[in-house]
Amino acid sequence: MSDPAAVGRALTALAHPDDAPEREPYERTIAAACDAFSEIHTAETFLDDGGEVTLRRAVGAATRDGHPCARDGRRMLRDLSRLRESMADSPAELGRDADQFHSGRTTVFSGGGESPDR
Repeated sequence: MSDPAAVGRALTALAHPDDAPEREPYERTIAAACDAFSEIHTAETFLDDGGEVTLRRAVGAATRDGHPCARDGRRMLRDLSRLRESMADSPAELGRDADQFHSGRTTVFSGGGESPDR
């Protein structure tokens, strides 16, 4: 009779091939970085937990081994660099006066019979 735990592990491996134990640590790190950047909150947590340094190390190891996941890691690092540049170019905090939307004092948006020279 088959071991139910072994069958369960085999089914899990089939359902989630990316979680296979034979994956290199750098491959898991790069995949985790890509997953983290699917949402702003998980990306923030990833970066706050030192994820960029870990990602850089993983990309270096993957590159040395000639692993194809290094390409994804380098793309993530380029995206991080672009994000950092765009954040540096924008004002840290937009005040109320910096808002691009202002009330339409002389513009009539409704067709409700108001005179256009209002």
